Amino acid sequence: MLCRVAESLFWMSRYIERAENTVRLVDVTLQSLLESDTETDDISFRHWQPILSSLGDLPLFEQYYTTRNSEAVTDFLMFSHDNLSSVYSTVSAARENARMIRDQISSEMWEVINRLYLYLKQRDITKLQQEGYEELFQQVKEMSQLFQGVTDSTFPHRIGHDFITIGKFIERADKTGRILDSKHYMRSETSAGEDALAIAQWTALLSGCSALEAYYQVYVTDVTPENTIDFLLLSREFPRSVLFSLNQLQAAMHAVSNCPLNLYSNEAERLCGLLISRLNYARVAEIVDNGLHEFLSEVQGTIDTIAIELNKRYMLTEIIDPVETIQTQEQSQP
Repeated sequence: MLCRVAESLFWMSRYIERAENTVRLVDVTLQSLLESDTETDDISFRHWQPILSSLGDLPLFEQYYTTRNSEAVTDFLMFSHDNLSSVYSTVSAARENARMIRDQISSEMWEVINRLYLYLKQRDITKLQQEGYEELFQQVKEMSQLFQGVTDSTFPHRIGHDFITIGKFIERADKTGRILDSKHYMRSETSAGEDALAIAQWTALLSGCSALEAYYQVYVTDVTPENTIDFLLLSREFPRSVLFSLNQLQAAMHAVSNCPLNLYSNEAERLCGLLISRLNYARVAEIVDNGLHEFLSEVQGTIDTIAIELNKRYMLTEIIDPVETIQTQEQSQP
């Protein structure tokens, strides 16, 4: 397979997954703000600020937005053309990558991506701000899942499909970790006497990951922080957990290299195996005691390095994320 085709398949899949998970992150935060009954724009923005920082988007947001409230951040993460990691921009980028390899993918895959792009392009932002984003969030998630189903049923399960799988699960592992990490700030804003609010926030987090029903199938008790962390981080069975995603990523990478799972043939495979081993033997109590935020930051850093090594090994150029490109350009300006 040509490197440029592998690169386009990887990014097409990763951008669609990124759009879905950005929607989930925005949805979780808006639900949490609603539960906490936040009254002022300043307090509201303080909930968004660490999320923007973790995504690497805070400097860009501050450059283009003077108003700092939920509406501004939601617009920035959902529709901004200046933010190349917004939902609209990532879907546009997925569509462009699909267009470049139009003859390599199925017509059904192209139609789903194109429909999602046109749907976002035609949205009335003012109307959304007045009536709410629930329908839009649901539509983006459903179209992303439709794309995955169409891909599995219409695209040959050969090496190209492996690159699609790699893109999907490396993005999912990263973003599920970031969604879980969003509770880091919520916890600091919740006093010891607000246990009900804290549980509501953890429940909203599970709902944002479409994990609440699956959670109750495993844990018959009420939602607790420890069980939620265990489920979203360490579950070997739930498809959106970090560990499950990394296991799928590892299998796809080894399918490409034809290297047995108990060995490694490149740095990306070595790092992925080490991270999986660490999560396999991790205990939630130890993670919480040592700092969930610090642990997740290390996991996300390793995932970023895996992506860089993958692109060095298989694709035309080293991986350059759109957000990093913009930040580098801004820093080089006088």
